Amino acid sequence: MAKLPLAGIRVIDHGIVYTGAAATTMLADMGAEVIRIESIQVLQPFTRGFMARPPKTEQTGLGYPDLDPGDRPWDRWFQLHGLQRNKYGITLDLSRPAGVEIYKKLVSISDIILDNFAAGVMDRLGVGYSAIKEVKPDIIMVSASGFGATGPYKNYAAVGTSLGGMAGLASLRGYPDDDILIRTPSPVWSDNAAAGTAVFAALTALHHRNKTGKGQFVDLAQVETFLPHMGESILEYTMNHREPKPMGNRDPSMAPHGCYPCKGEDNWVAIAVASDEQWEALCRVLGNPEWSKAEKFKTAVDRWENQDELDRHISQWTAGLDHYDVMHLLQDVGVPAGPVVRSADLYNDPHLKDRGFFKEITHRATGTHRYPGMCFQFSKTPAEVRMPPNCLGEHNEYVYGELLGMPREEIEQLKEEKYIGDAFLPEIP
Repeated sequence: MAKLPLAGIRVIDHGIVYTGAAATTMLADMGAEVIRIESIQVLQPFTRGFMARPPKTEQTGLGYPDLDPGDRPWDRWFQLHGLQRNKYGITLDLSRPAGVEIYKKLVSISDIILDNFAAGVMDRLGVGYSAIKEVKPDIIMVSASGFGATGPYKNYAAVGTSLGGMAGLASLRGYPDDDILIRTPSPVWSDNAAAGTAVFAALTALHHRNKTGKGQFVDLAQVETFLPHMGESILEYTMNHREPKPMGNRDPSMAPHGCYPCKGEDNWVAIAVASDEQWEALCRVLGNPEWSKAEKFKTAVDRWENQDELDRHISQWTAGLDHYDVMHLLQDVGVPAGPVVRSADLYNDPHLKDRGFFKEITHRATGTHRYPGMCFQFSKTPAEVRMPPNCLGEHNEYVYGELLGMPREEIEQLKEEKYIGDAFLPEIP
């Protein structure tokens, strides 16, 4: 295998929930040696589950293979398996001075630290940028808090849904007649925007260090990373003085444009018509029905102004067909269309199969399953799943023994004093 782009770069991972964990996964996929830091004293929600030892019932089993948390539920939680491949995993108690001193030894042989805690958390632990740059002056630290380390919102904690609301997404998402209070931005778009931006920031800082020899602290406000995804709405308000409103599945100029019901339970197809040629092709597939020849549908503007009636006609046609059949019928004549699929359907998607997107991985706590693979492909340095998602404290021996050179007796002492371990201590986090 060709050398991966980030081979030789070591990253300390403090990613929680999604943004930080996804960002360090991308760095790991590109070849960085990512070392994830966790604590046996504190359960990390989302990435390790919500209960250290949930009872084995069908309800609490949601999120675990076969609905069974097992004896080590923190190693079986679904979100762990989606975000922790290609990483080493260690545990360390940073709430005590000796843990901080050990951490600084790891910093001294690392290149990048990435966290997405609330602003100030790393400083309160004694491992903020001002402390660690004394250990390694050229260290790069990317801190992706919700609202950044300065400004009036710096002390507010956040998750993706609240960030989407603060950025304005909640006011745009939904149908025109929705109550704004129920416009929850899910799936959480802002988390993905912040993760990708954090990776770009880390790579940019690494490039700067390679040129100048200088490290830096990158203060990344997650809420700001989402604003470019709302460019049209921001310009509509600032330049045209019009307040954007939610449009459901419709488009500012295209019509028909939406999701239409298909045969079966809760099956839908998305159709987008961008030109007169595509409209005429759609009409031919429908059999050129009499309603399609009406003056009210003659031009693009006419169709946009009469979308309610237009959607009713199209829905009557799609309702009797399979959503994949509609896709093929329309794509064959150049009309953009695609089925709205469930997550489970993606495992049988012919396009993803052809690209080899899903990879079979064997994990010691869950067995062998198909996992999502790389979101990108490099022609000369193809990324692969090199390591399964890490179990809690799985690589303590490697990091403390091989990388830091601690003798066996010292590692055992750390276990005895509960600085490190491979199982959560509390029954309930």
